[in-house]
Amino acid sequence: MNYTLLATPAESVSGRFVRADRKEFGIIPGVTDKQYYTNSFHIPVGYPISVFDKISLEGPYHKYCNAGHISYVEMSSPPVKNPEAVETIIKHMKASDMGYAAINFPVDYCTSCSITGVIDQDNCPRCESPEIRRVRRITGYLSTVERFNDAKVAELNDRTIHKF
Repeated sequence: MNYTLLATPAESVSGRFVRADRKEFGIIPGVTDKQYYTNSFHIPVGYPISVFDKISLEGPYHKYCNAGHISYVEMSSPPVKNPEAVETIIKHMKASDMGYAAINFPVDYCTSCSITGVIDQDNCPRCESPEIRRVRRITGYLSTVERFNDAKVAELNDRTIHKF
């Protein structure tokens, strides 16, 4: 018998399926009460858990999903000033037998003056332009936030920022 297991659905599935299930089963606390289903076999995105515990719990499932999977940790900013932490996280991902993993962090870009970084406000701190492109990763893809559907935006807003 030939079969594969896929742990990462098509981009719109996590939001589309929860809407279909709500229509059939109503709002079920802890199941259909959000705008999305947790992708893959991930710890729920808003669950407060350490970087290393999350990796340790998700890693063993990678070997069972030969058709696609990803695990990630979410950081509040690019880790450019702490390469040792990145190396430690990557080594723990390897030790936890992860097949595909990511370290996510925000990247914002002002289209008017080209400042890049984490811009925590609506307007650019340098030129005050509201034209900020916000790049994030959801369901394995990097994209600007304005291209995300409602379910992806809800997941992004619920994500726990991991500290180390």
